[in-house]
Amino acid sequence: MKLLIRGFLAKGLLVLVGVFVGSSLVLAETIAVIGTGNVGGALGPQFATLGHDIIYGSREPARQDVQALVARTGHNATAMLPAEAAAAADIVIMATKWAQAEVALKSLGDLSGKIILDPNNAVRLDNSGTRHHGVETSAAQMIQDWAPNAMVVKAFNTLSAATMADPGSAGGLVTIPIAGNDAGAKAVSAALVTGIGFEVGDMGDISSPQAIEQMLNVRGNASMPYNYYFRPVPQN
Repeated sequence: MKLLIRGFLAKGLLVLVGVFVGSSLVLAETIAVIGTGNVGGALGPQFATLGHDIIYGSREPARQDVQALVARTGHNATAMLPAEAAAAADIVIMATKWAQAEVALKSLGDLSGKIILDPNNAVRLDNSGTRHHGVETSAAQMIQDWAPNAMVVKAFNTLSAATMADPGSAGGLVTIPIAGNDAGAKAVSAALVTGIGFEVGDMGDISSPQAIEQMLNVRGNASMPYNYYFRPVPQN
C-alpha cells in the first residue's frame, strides 16, 4: 500500500504527517530541480516516483526539451522560471553546471529555511586538460556561504547521471556520501538517497566534501570512468 507523507519544515523542525511506500518512509515534498540537463533529468524523474512534486527551474520553461522532460517525469511535474520554482519548493537541487552555479543560485531569491541539495564537483581544467579542484574549500561549502540561511547537503556528486537514473546499473549496492551542518536536512536527503535505491554514508558537516569532490579529479586524470562507488562491507 502506498501511503504518502506530507512533510514541512518549521523553525528547523521536520514535522511529518504520513506514511510508507512498502517498508520505506517517504517524505512528500515539493522539489525544485534547477537545471534540466543530465543530472536534473536523472534525479527529477527518480524523486517523482517517490511521490514528490517536481518543479523544473529553467530560463526557458516552455522549450520543447524541457516540456519533454516534464512529460517523462509525470506525477504532475511542471516547469517554471528558476526563481519561481525555488520559491514554491521545500527542497532545491542545484543541477546546473558548476561554472553557472553562483549566478544561478543568487538569482533564486531568498532560500532561507530551504534544503539545498548539491551534486556538483568544482573542477578546473588547466591548459593541458588536467583536472584540478577548482576552489579552496568545496562546492558545497561555497553554496552554503552564498545561501547562509539555507541548509546545504552534499550528495550524488560521486555518480554519473546514468547511474543516478538507473541505480541497478551499478551492479550492487552503492553508498552515497552526504554531508551538511543540519541533522534534519541530512535526514530528509538520506530519505531521498535510500528511496531511489542507494545507501547513505554520513561524512559529517559541510567542511568535509572537499576530499570527496577531489576524488573525481584523481579518476578523471587517470582516464577512469566517472562513477566512483563506495560499497558497504559485507558483515560476517
